[in-house]
Amino acid sequence: MIAFKNVVKKFGERMVLKGISFEVPEGEILFILGTSGTGKSVLLKNLVGLLRPTSGEIWIDGKEVSKLSEEDYFPVRKMCGMVFQHPALFDSLTIFDNVAFGLRKHMRELTPLQVADRVFECLALVHLKPEVALKFPGEISYGMQKRVSLARTVAVNPRILLFDEPTTGLDPVTTRAVNHLIFELSRELKTTSLVVSHDMGCALEIADRIIVLDQGQIIEQGTTEKLKKSQVPLVRDFLKEALENDPSQKQP
Repeated sequence: MIAFKNVVKKFGERMVLKGISFEVPEGEILFILGTSGTGKSVLLKNLVGLLRPTSGEIWIDGKEVSKLSEEDYFPVRKMCGMVFQHPALFDSLTIFDNVAFGLRKHMRELTPLQVADRVFECLALVHLKPEVALKFPGEISYGMQKRVSLARTVAVNPRILLFDEPTTGLDPVTTRAVNHLIFELSRELKTTSLVVSHDMGCALEIADRIIVLDQGQIIEQGTTEKLKKSQVPLVRDFLKEALENDPSQKQP
């Protein structure tokens, strides 16, 4: 269980999060939607301690983590896996070594054979063939790089997956493939997943629940069916765009 309790985040005089409160039950896929600059990514960074709330509390599994020291926050970060907008792979390393990077750094008890087994297991999880392991990032497509980034993230067995605009820059076919991967990984690995996005179509397809932010505040939240019935103007705009891009996403 993750809980944000009246979380405020200021940068100087600018208030980005204005008293945010919500809970994420274990195993849920939660989408956090909103236009640019509404504080979506700031939420994730506060969860993993890259930023700290100006006030309010963040709880994970019944323990408040927002006031932990930097040293005490390390175990919290270990349970979280973050997937950024861009793949952020090491260009000088093979795909194998990219996926193995976290294993070698954080799970040093593993033998080289165990590391190799885990790398190929994770590549299979994201539907990449074993021969990809010998290639370098520049030798594969951007969509495949996204998959490698996912494989690297799940390799160290995180309990919480955090996705920051995971489908940015992808064509519709690859976007749908990445969405399905997020859903498959979340269910198969039994992780709790928070997905920051501006894509209502993606959210309607795989989310258990959706939160919509505007100007640092939650303006709507609920299941996909509840969101489809929302009368909040910004939500209706998101729904209209999703419908135009994918007619299968019908509004009531």
